[in-house]
Amino acid sequence: MSGDALSTLLSLCAADALGAATEFKSPEAVKARYSLPLDRYEPGSVFGFAPGEATDDSQMTVATLLGYARGDLQEVWVALREWLAPGPPDVGNLTRAALRYPGPSGGVLAWEASGFQSAGNGGLMRVAAAWIAGLRGEALARESALLTALTHADPRCVHASVALTALMEGLSLGMPLKDAGEAALKVMEQTDAEDLLLSAGLFGALTLRAQATFRERDREARAQVRARVRAGLNGHLTSQSGFVLDTLEAAIHHAGAQPAEGMNPWLASVGPATELGDDSDTVACVVGALIGARGLTVPQHLLPPLRLGHSWPGWDRSWTCLKHLPPVVAAAQRI
Repeated sequence: MSGDALSTLLSLCAADALGAATEFKSPEAVKARYSLPLDRYEPGSVFGFAPGEATDDSQMTVATLLGYARGDLQEVWVALREWLAPGPPDVGNLTRAALRYPGPSGGVLAWEASGFQSAGNGGLMRVAAAWIAGLRGEALARESALLTALTHADPRCVHASVALTALMEGLSLGMPLKDAGEAALKVMEQTDAEDLLLSAGLFGALTLRAQATFRERDREARAQVRARVRAGLNGHLTSQSGFVLDTLEAAIHHAGAQPAEGMNPWLASVGPATELGDDSDTVACVVGALIGARGLTVPQHLLPPLRLGHSWPGWDRSWTCLKHLPPVVAAAQRI
């Protein structure tokens, strides 16, 4: 059974909201504070999110879909800047820096300004929007690379996102996780990310140094993504840090969890991601995207209280996801 777009969006939002309470806590602190397994929304978010409120991961995914409903990548850029304008409480440093530039090449410029060192998970967390919007095949790979580079232009980030959405596509077609992972790596290898960024205008006269650095690091970045995807498929978990390759590996690891007898399969994957703390909301969000595409559904008791924990133009944080996300998905799928 494969997941549809709306159920996948609800899955990533619910997983994100579960992880909001444990973000930046140690596993020991999580165990001491909460009753495990973590199967309900809890207080304790370091950024003040109330139980049931999804964080910047889901917010940016939805903002991306709002951009798609209005048009192309430029509209997504505008929608992300609109999301940032009211001052959400939880914004990654590179995301904030990139969105302060006056155009979509801000991600490339912010990466260069970081000394070509920043490779966080701020693109990976929202790139499922491309799959939710209905893109598949080469179009999905292209859009995943460009969406990520809007804020995170390091080739590790770009290739990780291409692999992630290709993995979602494989899972949605009913492929076993390992087979879908290997197929996703083939998609990544066949995707000329540098050319895509160049064709879209993200590399230009002002970013020649960044383009040269991307090209120089591209092969090694692909090798690192390949190694981490396979590590996750083989049950390895290095860390739940905000480093993009840690997040990708951890999410694939959790997505492959086998539920104990009588345990809800969705919670069997999402629960451990939340209980390990660190960047738990993002890891859980990516897990939610993967298992949502695979067809696992959110436990019913988690859906009515689920909402977005931030207000930007036209939105109210009291609005429930069940009511307000269906038209967002429908509008985005017109692209």
